[in-house]
Amino acid sequence: MGEVAKKKTSLAKAVFSGSLGNMLEWFDYGLYGYFAVIISAEFFAAEDPIVGLLLSFMTFAVGFLVRPLGGILIGAYADKHGRIKALTLTILGMGICTMLMGCLPTYQQIGIAAPILLTVLRLIQGLCTGGEFGSSLTFISEYGTPNNRAFLVSWQPFSVGVGLIIGSTSGLIITSILPTEALYAWGWRIPFICGILIAIYGVYMRRNVPDSPEFQKRKAEQEAAGVEAKVKIPFKDLFVGHFASIMAVILLLAGASTSYYLLITYMPTYISQFVGTSMSDAFAVNTSVLAIYLILCPFAGKIVDKIGRRRGLIIGSIGFLIFTYPVFSILVQHTNPAIMIALLGILVACQTLIAVGNAVVSTEIFPTELRSSGVGFAYNLSAAVFGGLAPLAATALIAATGNQISIVWLIMGAILITLVTSVFLLKRFYGKDGKVK
Repeated sequence: MGEVAKKKTSLAKAVFSGSLGNMLEWFDYGLYGYFAVIISAEFFAAEDPIVGLLLSFMTFAVGFLVRPLGGILIGAYADKHGRIKALTLTILGMGICTMLMGCLPTYQQIGIAAPILLTVLRLIQGLCTGGEFGSSLTFISEYGTPNNRAFLVSWQPFSVGVGLIIGSTSGLIITSILPTEALYAWGWRIPFICGILIAIYGVYMRRNVPDSPEFQKRKAEQEAAGVEAKVKIPFKDLFVGHFASIMAVILLLAGASTSYYLLITYMPTYISQFVGTSMSDAFAVNTSVLAIYLILCPFAGKIVDKIGRRRGLIIGSIGFLIFTYPVFSILVQHTNPAIMIALLGILVACQTLIAVGNAVVSTEIFPTELRSSGVGFAYNLSAAVFGGLAPLAATALIAATGNQISIVWLIMGAILITLVTSVFLLKRFYGKDGKVK
C-alpha cells in the first residue's frame, strides 16, 4: 500500500473511531425522545398523559444539565492525557448507562425509585456525553487542514444522524411488529439493551487508533521543553483568555441545537401526539428525514469549506427564517407521510449547513491546549440550555396555547440568535477570505 493510500486509510479510521461515540450518544438520546410516550407511562405516575410527557422530558433535560461539567472535566483530561484515552472512557460509560436504562423496573414495580434511578442514569450519561462531544470533535478536527476540516468534521453530525436513524429504525420495527401491550411491557427495552454492543465495538476501535497529529506534536514539544502540565480545570484560562470564543459557540449553537432537537428528536412525539398520525407513521417520517440529513451532511461540509464558515451559517439561518413557518403551517394540515418528509426535508437542508458550520467554528477558535475543554464546556452548556429544554418547552408551549404551530416561534427565535452571532461576533475570528485570523 502506497504512502498516500496509508494516509487516507489512517484518516478514515480516525474519523470513524472518533464518530462512534456520537453515534452511541445519539442512538440513546434518540431512543429516549422516540419512546418518550411509553417512558412517561412506565416511569411517571400521572393521570394526565401530557403531565407524564412533561415529566419524561424533564428527565431528558436533566442529562443535559451536567453536560457542561462533563465537558470541562473530561475535556481537561483529554487536553492533558490525549483525546483517545478520554474517548475510550466516555463511550464505555455511555454504553453501560444505556443498557441499564433498558433493564430498569417500572414505577408500578418499585414505585418512586423507578424515576429516581432513571434520573441518576441520565446524570451519569450526561457527564460522559459532555466529555465525548468536545473530545471527539477536537480529535477529528485535528486531523484536518483549513481546506478540508469542515468536510472531516461533517462526519460527526453525520454520525449523530446514524445513531438517531438506528434508534428511529429500531422504533419503527418494534412499533410495527409488536402489539401495544408487548411494546409497553418489554419491547421498548430491546434497543436500549443493545446499546452496549456499540460501546464494546467503540472501545475496541479507539484503542487501535493513534491520537491526533496536532496533539502529539504539542505533547512532544512539551516533553522536549521539559514541561509537565498538571491536570487542572481550566476555568480561569478559558474565561480570561477565550471568553469571546465561549460566547460565540454558545450563541451559535442556540439555533443549531434548538432546531435539531425539535426537528428530529422531538418529531415522532410531535407528529403522533399533536398532528394525529400513528406512532409507526411518525417513526417512518422521522427515519426518512434522518436519511436526508445523513446524505446532506458531507455535502454541507464541502460547501462550508468552499464558501467559508460565516457564509455557510448565514445562508442556513436565513433559510430557516424563510421556510419554518410555511413548512409547519402545511405540516399540521396533512397526515400523509410523503408530504411531511418533503416539508421537513427543506428545513433539514438548512440544518446541515448550520450544524457543520457551527462544529468547525467551535474547533477553530480555541487553541490546541484548551480545545477539548473549551469546545466541551461551551458546546454542552448551550446544548443544555437550548437543546435539552427544547422538547419540554415545545410541549409546554403547545399545551398552554393549544396551537401546534407555536413550536415555530421557538425555532425562529433561536435561529435569529445564530444569525446575529454569525454576522457580527464571528468577524472577530474570521477575515473576509473566510479563514481564521
